[in-house]
Amino acid sequence: MGPFGVGEILMIVAILIIIFSASRMGQLGNALGKFVYSFKKAAKGDDVVDATGKKLDRGTEDAQIVEGEKKR
Repeated sequence: MGPFGVGEILMIVAILIIIFSASRMGQLGNALGKFVYSFKKAAKGDDVVDATGKKLDRGTEDAQIVEGEKKR
């Protein structure tokens, strides 16, 4: 048993198109492309999260409620 040949790959693709329809295959390809893009980005280190424990300056005040406005 060796690797798949061209004929076997074409048969698998034809079966997938019949089962999942062409529109779903487009969505699947889009999702796969986004996965590969984000994986490459993370592998390069561009998408590294800072986990040093530094406190972020996001503001400490709660939202203010303005009374007297009517909701539509």
